[in-house]
Amino acid sequence: MRVESKMVVEVRQPASLPEFYQCEELQRRIWGTENPVPAHILIAGHRNGGLLLMAFEDGRPVGFCFGFTGRDGDAAYFYNHMLGVVPEAQNRGVGYLLKLKQREHVLNAGFNLIKWTYDPLQSRNAALYLGKLGAICKKYAVNYYGEIRDALNAEYESDRFIAEWWLNSPRVLRRIKNGGKHLELSDVDSRVPHALESRVDGCVRRAAKVRLDLESERLLVEIPWDIGFIKQLNLKLAIDWRNKTRAVFHEYLSRGYMVIDFAVQEDEKRSFYILSKETDTSST
Repeated sequence: MRVESKMVVEVRQPASLPEFYQCEELQRRIWGTENPVPAHILIAGHRNGGLLLMAFEDGRPVGFCFGFTGRDGDAAYFYNHMLGVVPEAQNRGVGYLLKLKQREHVLNAGFNLIKWTYDPLQSRNAALYLGKLGAICKKYAVNYYGEIRDALNAEYESDRFIAEWWLNSPRVLRRIKNGGKHLELSDVDSRVPHALESRVDGCVRRAAKVRLDLESERLLVEIPWDIGFIKQLNLKLAIDWRNKTRAVFHEYLSRGYMVIDFAVQEDEKRSFYILSKETDTSST
């Protein structure tokens, strides 16, 4: 699988033992962790029902994804535990290629669903998972992993969305056919109310107005454009975003809403989730 760019990207399974060990270094570079998932776990998982895929840019490893079979009662699915791309290769479609290749393998293995978790405040991930790939989120987990000791996640609680990617749904097939085009806020009906809005606070935006009493079929929930920058600048401000968005998502998902899409306002550097009461989101 290849992407048109200045560099050539190949996505494939590891071809040798040293490539499994390269994934340890990738984790250090992507997440700043001192405790990567060790190569022997990746090897054992990959050789016993799991799947490790790596992205190589002109032969150099720049990203990977790793997962394994999961179960919820009698229902089996594939669970993606990790996906990451090194900073210098981000915003070039590498993560998108990894997920498409993973989808191909998982379908061939007989599954129609991939699940994973991700931080709801990471707008780049939301744009990929919901906007480009067509995943949905029905569940919000508070402090899912407890304390995560890496540069990306340290110092605030590890709340997570549980993403569901229904691989052969009309919604997903349509997103893939469109090549992962993202949604602009101007494309969203202006009458859709905001359950959380922000205001400018210096060089960033602060979570401000929260509404937990809305009944509209669809809602907008703003999140930071770059939560990592906010954390570096003002940790208390990042924690306030966590607490306010947690309250919003907990309220509306408990009332039957689901997160169905993600929109951006490029000129103002703003990011928004779209929530829906509708049970059929295939037309979204």
